[in-house]
Amino acid sequence: MTEEIRKTLRDSAAMRWTALLLLALAMFCAYIFVDILSPIKDLMLTQRGWDSTAFGTMQGSETFLNVFVFFLIFAGIILDKMGVRFTAVLSGAVMLFGALIKYYAVSESFIGSGMEVWFTAHLNYIPGFDELGVSPFYEGMPASAKVAAIGFMIFGCGTEMGGITVSRGIVKWFKGREMALAMGSEMALARLGVATCMIFSPFFAKLGGSIDVSRSVAFGVVLLCIALIMIIVYFFMDKKLDSQTHEEEEKDDPFKISDLGKILSSQGFWLVSLLCVLYYSAIFPFQKYAVNMLQCNLTFTAVP
Repeated sequence: MTEEIRKTLRDSAAMRWTALLLLALAMFCAYIFVDILSPIKDLMLTQRGWDSTAFGTMQGSETFLNVFVFFLIFAGIILDKMGVRFTAVLSGAVMLFGALIKYYAVSESFIGSGMEVWFTAHLNYIPGFDELGVSPFYEGMPASAKVAAIGFMIFGCGTEMGGITVSRGIVKWFKGREMALAMGSEMALARLGVATCMIFSPFFAKLGGSIDVSRSVAFGVVLLCIALIMIIVYFFMDKKLDSQTHEEEEKDDPFKISDLGKILSSQGFWLVSLLCVLYYSAIFPFQKYAVNMLQCNLTFTAVP
């Protein structure tokens, strides 16, 4: 009887995997939104006047704040100091906020608005970043693409913050149990989001016989609303777990500037980082253009 009383949610396989499913599905929705415009690049040209340069610049803006403003480092500090629950909800809210901005940018409401006029005349030159060739804006870039880039930057902050938070959450719930299986399962389910968006994005854009690219983005926004709800459910599950273990939410030691020196002097850190850079620099850009490349180069002949 005493053993039963001491059992926590973490000791139940069903509850552990439910917590994992909530986190994995949230990231599944996020990965759908990451590439929601990739399958309809040709429609962005005809419907919103985005050429390949504008499309690629907007798509590349997702990582701009994380890399060049070091937000991902700040996200790690927030996670260490505030814990999994707070950071998970914050990441979900930031993703949704950025997605809403992107939706407005590609919607009919943006066309002819005062915001379109302002962005057409501004953000044509970013000192320093233009010289380095990494600016998320350029002169002549459509105003809708500029605003979409801003929304995508904010969304990117949320999704990358969510990625590290999910890993931390899995460690908390699966430490000493099926941790490797849990992490692999989470990543596999999340990455299915890429395949899902390739199917449903064109479907919603052409739904009902009329073309509207904003419907595809709206589909992604709805999924991110669902993702935020799932994160909130996880929040209460995680809080219940802490109340059962009578422990404060697990947090790491306070961040110190000297910690950066230890990390940067580690050969293992640089090897893993280089591997990730090479992998993602090949895979992610390819995903942005792969569908349109196939559309332009493959022809199908009907067989009688």
